[in-house]
Amino acid sequence: MNKSQIAEAYIHLGRLIQIIPEHILETAYLQNNWFTVANIRKAADGWAYALRPEAVEKWLSHCTFKADDKKVGIIMAGNIPFVGLHDLLCAIASGHQVQVKLSSQDEVLMGHLIVLLKAELPALETRLQVGEKLNGIDYLIATGSNNSSRYFEYYFRNIPSLIRKNRTSLAVLNGSETDDELFGLADDIYTYFGLGCRNITHLMLPKSFELKRLYEAYDKYIDIVNHHKYYNNYMYHKSILLMNLTKHYDNGFMLFQEKADLHAPIATLNYHFYSEPSEVQSYIEDNKNQLQCVVSKMESIAGAVPFGKAQQPELWDYADGIDVMEFLKS
Repeated sequence: MNKSQIAEAYIHLGRLIQIIPEHILETAYLQNNWFTVANIRKAADGWAYALRPEAVEKWLSHCTFKADDKKVGIIMAGNIPFVGLHDLLCAIASGHQVQVKLSSQDEVLMGHLIVLLKAELPALETRLQVGEKLNGIDYLIATGSNNSSRYFEYYFRNIPSLIRKNRTSLAVLNGSETDDELFGLADDIYTYFGLGCRNITHLMLPKSFELKRLYEAYDKYIDIVNHHKYYNNYMYHKSILLMNLTKHYDNGFMLFQEKADLHAPIATLNYHFYSEPSEVQSYIEDNKNQLQCVVSKMESIAGAVPFGKAQQPELWDYADGIDVMEFLKS
């Protein structure tokens, strides 16, 4: 197995990932009701784009491949479809052996992809194992909640570890956004029911901004409330707000509150107004350790993601801004 074989396998995977058998789609949904067919296909389309030939070649050209007997343990999350795939691709491309603990919420889809990868790269039959325990690993990559991260940090304290905690994303508007950009912002908020770390949970708005523009842009997601798990969250948080007489806005499927908190529960969205650009920079700086990405068209925000692109990261857009390939090489 060498770098050119890996590149060819990844490019082919980018094509195969869009051809998911019906029984896999159905079983994945039964295992995790957040994984609707539409969401699985959305994630598959995103990965097909990320694994296009020119992107794979560009990414791997900066990666160092050296086959060895080091073992990388990966503990995967299961909040959105295929969320653990990037770590797996990094570990394979690094040349290390890989042990994977799948999320109980995403065993079907990731299991399917692992079968495809082993078919493309037969050497993985002995170099990639899936199980409940990670034994004798030299590196750890783990994604979970703030609570689970404390367990990971203690249990794997004696080996180099890359442990991710809860993160979310922010959108900053300046008032000049077009309708198309606001439609894109709706995608950044509602895709995958808002469960991803790249989903927007907080908006920073200029004082002159009219919330009505957001309501109109969000209407295309009105059917989201028909999903039973999302509806239960919506009604739960709505009941709490009403009982506590908390001021909020309700568009029939999302609850809006003016508050400075970055994180917002499912079916809710926080926002606050700013007067000066310096307030934006201060808010980003204060919350940098909890931010996955910032969506904005403001040139003053370094690394800002365009509206509608939050859920379309490239292979070199590493979670938490930490280069996994460098971690595995160091």
